[in-house]
This record gives sequence, C-alpha cells and structure tokens, in this order.
Amino acid sequence: MRLGMKTGTHLMYSTSTPFVLEIPGEVLTFGLTYGSGKYSYSYTDYNSSTGYSTKTQSINFSTTEVTGRFYIGNSFNIPFGYANYNISYPDWVYSGVTYDIDYSITQLNYGIGNEWTYDWGGFFGIDWYQGGSIQSDKATVKLKSGTETSTTLAKATETPADIKAFAGILLITFGFGF
Repeated sequence: MRLGMKTGTHLMYSTSTPFVLEIPGEVLTFGLTYGSGKYSYSYTDYNSSTGYSTKTQSINFSTTEVTGRFYIGNSFNIPFGYANYNISYPDWVYSGVTYDIDYSITQLNYGIGNEWTYDWGGFFGIDWYQGGSIQSDKATVKLKSGTETSTTLAKATETPADIKAFAGILLITFGFGF
C-alpha cells in the first residue's frame, strides 16, 4: 500500500493537490486519487445601474480518479485512468446578475512516465506527458439574483464551455509505501 501526493503542470493537480492511494504490483499498479482546492481572483464588473465595481471570484476544484500503471521494464510505465473533474464558480457575477455555475467532466487519461521506489519505502514518479479524452461533461447554470437577460445567460453558459480535456506535463507523484 502506498500513500502520496500528486502535483505538476496540470490545472486540476496544481489547484486540488490530490492525495494518492495505490496498491503497487510488479506489472500493474492500481490506485485512487482525490483532492480539492480553491483559486480566487479579482476583476472589474459593469452594471448599468451602479457602474463599474471590483469583484472577487472564487473557483472550486475537485479531482477524483481511478488510476493504473502498466510497467514496461524497470521504471518506465504507461499511466492510465478514469477521472472526474469538477469546477464550480459560486456567486459568479456578470452585469449585476449572479449565477452559480458548476461544470463536471469525466475523461480517460493516458500518458508516459517513470517511477522509482526506494529501499526505505519512498516512491517518486514523473509522468512526462498525460493526455485525456472526454467521455462526458455537464454544465449547470443556476440564477441566484438579478434580472437575467439573454446576454447574461449566454455569458454564464459560455464560461464552462471554454473548458476542454485536461492534459499535463511533468506530473510528479511522491510518497511512502508500507
């Protein structure tokens, strides 16, 4: 049994900092990955009745994966898995209208990597590349307050539509086995 963390140049891993629980094997390793996190930023919004104002937006991220690795040789492996990524924009404001926006995507992940285990129980892995293929996605837009127009609804619906399959490079997994 191994317990670790995953990070790297991948939006979901760098924002949700997921934990990894794996059952290692000689040829195959299987595991679960889970994490959640938040990113906040400020922007300027315009409302015809109040003018310009600075708003703060938080975006919540969560990562859930069932993963595997097929080892070819000593450390070289093919990582694969089934992932569910959730992104939510609570209290998203556009032109004075507030929405809750939730976006969920499931995708198949695949990649190429190396992984090393150490005599003292530690492990360290680098996935040089991880791509993804979308299996399904769902966006939910819920009006919370304000007067909805076709423009505000179109903008709220457009926000999650900009998200594509997640991919990454130099993804690092590290931890300890017992």
